Amino acid sequence: MRTYLIAFSLSVVFGVLLTRMIRDLALRFRWVDSPEDDRKIHLQPIPRLGGIAIAIAFALPFIGLSLYTNDISLALRDDPNLMPALLGGGGIIFCVGVLDDFHGLPAIVKLLGQLAAASFVYWLGVRIEAVSIPFWQVVDLGWFSAVVMVFWFVLVMNSLNLIDGLDGLAAGVAILAGTTLFVMSMVEGNALAALTLACLVGATLGFYVYNVNPATIFLGDTGSLLLGFVLALVSVHSSQKSYALFSIVAAMLVMALPIFDLAMAVIRRWMVGKPLFGADQHHIHHLLLRKGLSQRSSVLLLYGATTLLSALGLLFIYANDAISALVIVALVPLCIIAVHFLGYGDLIRTDRRKSVIDDVIVAADARNQEVQALADRLSRAEAADAVWPLLIEAAETFGLESMTLKLPHSEVRMWSPERGDRTANVHLAGFEDLVFSLQIGDVDLGVWTTRRANDSTLVGAHDRALLRVVADASTRALVAIHFGIAPSLEPGRTTA
Repeated sequence: MRTYLIAFSLSVVFGVLLTRMIRDLALRFRWVDSPEDDRKIHLQPIPRLGGIAIAIAFALPFIGLSLYTNDISLALRDDPNLMPALLGGGGIIFCVGVLDDFHGLPAIVKLLGQLAAASFVYWLGVRIEAVSIPFWQVVDLGWFSAVVMVFWFVLVMNSLNLIDGLDGLAAGVAILAGTTLFVMSMVEGNALAALTLACLVGATLGFYVYNVNPATIFLGDTGSLLLGFVLALVSVHSSQKSYALFSIVAAMLVMALPIFDLAMAVIRRWMVGKPLFGADQHHIHHLLLRKGLSQRSSVLLLYGATTLLSALGLLFIYANDAISALVIVALVPLCIIAVHFLGYGDLIRTDRRKSVIDDVIVAADARNQEVQALADRLSRAEAADAVWPLLIEAAETFGLESMTLKLPHSEVRMWSPERGDRTANVHLAGFEDLVFSLQIGDVDLGVWTTRRANDSTLVGAHDRALLRVVADASTRALVAIHFGIAPSLEPGRTTA
């Protein structure tokens, strides 16, 4: 226990000193997160390089321990997996995070970095190859073990990254989760996992001093991704010794809050047709703020939820299989209540309506431009025969079923779309006939009749208005032709 306390204390001290130093350095060189994005909560530019301080404060006790000989340091040197995984996989995540914090990386590049780190850890041998399912048998995962491992790492890293939206939230959740996993590791006799968590919690706690509301420095992607990576790594490293399903579920429960937030974000975006890797203001902390809670109240509420879930995770360590199964069943209605309380159902319905409306607006704008261009060409027609082909273009644009043009002293012209071998008279949709009189004052220039299927448009009023625009443009063209006005001039102005 003395080794854990020393490692924890050193991490806290280094975390406090390094966070302050990096914060002041970032302010000096303007390495800050500006509140220009609508998703940002803060109002002033704030450094976002806290993850660098956590990484260094986390690593320094390990370096010191390598110079000191005791049972834990010897076990650390003899372990073939943990230190290489922290150095290799953690190094990849650290580099990805730093590059993103300084320059901004595309989501796909960050995802590839996470996949590389997770794959490296699996290649080292940190994996769960079999699961003991209660009331049944031990299941060998085989090749599926790699899929589960990579998915778990990517899930935890991104969930902690996405929940980092309020002062102290992600860091506090990581501290609570790390503390719970530390207790689990001690119970399961995994000294190396416990040491890693003692250093991680200490470094994060030192950073937390400056990250609690009102924060003067943020985690950045370096911090949130690295915290997620280490928590995912330690949970798997601990579960290797106890591959019972409920032991694995216990580790998942510790991270259940950020995982729930990520899952709801993915489900919501998928249901409304938005990019899964997009950003928005509909995470749990955003929804709590919209309900009127302050930043501090929202964070405390989420701390409470994390503490409750962590306690349930610890219960899995000591409870028998029947009680553990009952707890899992009880979590289902809790999730339903949380979804209802946070208003995810209303949010999804609203987003789906908005998505449909946005599509209609885009389509309407495109048709507006198309019709306006056609109307300009109609207004400049130099002969009555030139009007008809342009009206056919309009009919095809609007998907008309048929149209008729009657001009004085001219034969009636009729049009309908070619249907191949299908019979034009057979149609299941209702029709709407629109008759446009092409006249100006007492001068009757003709009649344009159109027929349109009721199911051929999303907004009938909009299409009727645009057809009226085409009719008016035709009238202007016929007026110019009838009175000998140059088509490039306004009606009523004759040529010289």
